[in-house]
Amino acid sequence: MKRRVLLFLVVVACMSVPATAHARPEVDWTCNGTSCEGWFTSDVFLDWIVTGGEPTAGCVDTWIRYDTAGSLQGCIASDGSSKVDWTVTIKRDQTPPAVTGALPTRLPDHRGWYTHPVTFTTQGSDATSGIDACNAPTYRGPDTSNASIVATCRDKAGNTTSHAFPLSYDATPPNPGGATIRTGDKVVRLSWPGGSKARLIRTPGTGGSSSAVLYQGPGRSFADRHVRNRRKYRYVLTLTDQAGNSASRELVAKPDRHLLSPGKRATLGGPPLLKWTPVRSARYYNVQLFRSGRKVMSMWPRLAWLQLKRKWRFHGKRYRLKPAEYRWYVWPGKGRRAENRYGRRVGRRSFTVTGT
Repeated sequence: MKRRVLLFLVVVACMSVPATAHARPEVDWTCNGTSCEGWFTSDVFLDWIVTGGEPTAGCVDTWIRYDTAGSLQGCIASDGSSKVDWTVTIKRDQTPPAVTGALPTRLPDHRGWYTHPVTFTTQGSDATSGIDACNAPTYRGPDTSNASIVATCRDKAGNTTSHAFPLSYDATPPNPGGATIRTGDKVVRLSWPGGSKARLIRTPGTGGSSSAVLYQGPGRSFADRHVRNRRKYRYVLTLTDQAGNSASRELVAKPDRHLLSPGKRATLGGPPLLKWTPVRSARYYNVQLFRSGRKVMSMWPRLAWLQLKRKWRFHGKRYRLKPAEYRWYVWPGKGRRAENRYGRRVGRRSFTVTGT
């Protein structure tokens, strides 16, 4: 019985004495005071922290000042009875990627020009961390021969590079709204804004044709002299810019001789400048002025204009341009003036003088 009790006490005593656990050395590290995970884009300071033991190999605090896809750093620590071995990989990339090109997803619309939005595929390379993504820029305007898109690439470290690539873009057709048409004696004169190639078609055409191309070229005007007076002509003007955009406009004219200025039933405060369309065969003109139904002037200018004066003489009498309504007529003279031969009247108009 005593022997059993003694054995029990020995067992209890053994159970009540705690075993001594052995603590291994601990190793920790930081990069610039924080985690060493991921990519760094500037110099990295690696700091080793050893507790519960002493470094036996590695464990050297160091600066990583060069680009590297993975610099392996290690630390071995020991407390004399046990040791730990740790490694950490430092990745540093301070160099931005290279943008090597930007390829359009389609060819230009016309002779190197784009006339509709176009998207580019950006190409790039990076020697250390590699390309993470490149953009796909789209150009939609404004119109210019010196347009550009900005291609951008980002590497896996977060560095970015942008590069501009040129293109020519014009999505706007030329505007023929500024075209003008004027008629004269057996002539139609057309003009339009410059900067585009023009094509002019007339209906009816020349030589009995139903229509004809009268002009093609980079000019800004055209005088059609193959017309008959008092006959209607229809012109289609098409302007095409260097990007291939086109726009058309229709203009109608009926050539004839007529008075130009002053306008119909104009009201004036002084002597007017009378102007009319030149007549091809005219060597001079006869201008007649009437006031209250009575002729008060007859002149024979050689050119298609006459500047009235405040005072003049006619049939030996003195006249003055006083406030009244006036009517004027013009006839083209043929041959010598002494022959007294005149063609069809150019026109007649009236104007009112309110003060001189």
